[in-house]
Amino acid sequence: MERRKEPFQVCVCGGGNTAHFSAAVIGANPDFRVNVFTRKPAQWNKELIAHTNESPWKYKGDIIGKLNVVSDDPKEVAKGTKFFIICGPVYSQQPILEKLAPYVEKNSYVGTVFGQGGFDWLASYVFGKKIKNDNLTIFALQNVPSLCKIKTYGQAVRIIGPKLILPLVCMQADKKEELCDLIQDLFGIPGTALPNFLCATLTPSNQIIHPARTYGVFKDWDGKTPYDEKKIPLLYEDMDEFSAEWMVLLDNEIQAIKSAILKKYPTFDLSSVLPMQKRIIKQYGDQIKDKSSMRTVFSTNAGYATLRFPMKQVEGGVVIDVNSRFFWEDIPYGLIILKDISNMLGLKCPATDAMIEWHQKFMGKKYIENGKLIKDALKDTGAPSRYGIKTVDQLVKISNLKAKL
Repeated sequence: MERRKEPFQVCVCGGGNTAHFSAAVIGANPDFRVNVFTRKPAQWNKELIAHTNESPWKYKGDIIGKLNVVSDDPKEVAKGTKFFIICGPVYSQQPILEKLAPYVEKNSYVGTVFGQGGFDWLASYVFGKKIKNDNLTIFALQNVPSLCKIKTYGQAVRIIGPKLILPLVCMQADKKEELCDLIQDLFGIPGTALPNFLCATLTPSNQIIHPARTYGVFKDWDGKTPYDEKKIPLLYEDMDEFSAEWMVLLDNEIQAIKSAILKKYPTFDLSSVLPMQKRIIKQYGDQIKDKSSMRTVFSTNAGYATLRFPMKQVEGGVVIDVNSRFFWEDIPYGLIILKDISNMLGLKCPATDAMIEWHQKFMGKKYIENGKLIKDALKDTGAPSRYGIKTVDQLVKISNLKAKL
């Protein structure tokens, strides 16, 4: 990468694991100046350490990122920023965008590390004509750059499994090569362009992995009885066949969506919507020891090592945290989107239905009943019909790579 005459200013939005990773890795490069938009600015140091000793990046040593401005004031972090990347949960994207929107300068990039939740629909909803008038580039990564875990909030993060490539998509076709180069400069991982936003929407990872795995372990839970913490299996390393079978069922229903769209639009490019097992192998490569089955691509994947379920301490033990992203992101901004698209195509999706019905019991919500979506519940989801997208024709039209606003 050629040195820039002046640092290119980036704003990392969020305070979770990926925000820590992004701020540290980008902030370690003198060509970039990093601001952080977070609700807890007082808890952040001006330097952030990313520990690599338990990851394939061990050879890099500890990565120390320098931070410029850390604030909860959108005006302060946006001044002079040309690249905004949201690292918070999908359900946080709308409030973050709405706070930043008045201060996003012309010719800026606005995107997210979580592209599966219909980010293009949301960005168009929040920014409207400002996208075209201010020449904004709306983009999303297909998956997070690395699995990671905060060690000390605002100070240190542990890198676990960095991706080998970062597939991404942007609305503006003429910006895709420039964006791929920029992503590689930011994260040190090659970026590769996807044909359209629907390729990101139809390649959810956590949104089918987490529900299937959570159901696989906790399917008989009554919502209150605690577990012995020592007996809770690791999230991925202890993957069992039952959980993996549910992942296959959910994944098959995504492939059915792909096939139905291509039957109607045979020239529409969904070639990157790979079956999950193939996609994980492509992302992690030799970090996986046994690539033979859905179960083993998780259980023998160094990039997934040591990760645990989100558990909450209660009297007598622990319970699955029903207020975690495993419920409030993966269902309304994952499976509900897939269910809505299946409806447009006239497809049945019994595995998706079953996972929504089981999870919603613990959320105090009712998204579906007897296999049918409840319209009034969709306002708090990422369902395309929430944005007025009612048919597959509309879905394909607005998912084209070039924005027509």
